[in-house]
Amino acid sequence: MAITILPTTEVRDKMASVLNKLSETGEPVFITRYSKAEAVLLSIDRYNAMMDLLEDREDELDSALGRRLLEEREAHARGEGRDFEAFVAELERQGVSD
Repeated sequence: MAITILPTTEVRDKMASVLNKLSETGEPVFITRYSKAEAVLLSIDRYNAMMDLLEDREDELDSALGRRLLEEREAHARGEGRDFEAFVAELERQGVSD
């Protein structure tokens, strides 16, 4: 995978060829301004694939959190509950609360 890094002026002046290369290779184009990374140009297919992965991960976290909340509600109904702060602290340690 070749990394393409272009300044904003070149992207502006050669947008058609930049988009053609993006379509051909599918590889991202990193755009700089004053030698500092400012943006990344992605093909729509790559963007959609990334968004699908992100949404799947968010769904996994939501499901995990939902299961944990149900477990805690059931424990509370049995009189085995714990305080809310301890529950939230445990979720944060496990990375489920994000």
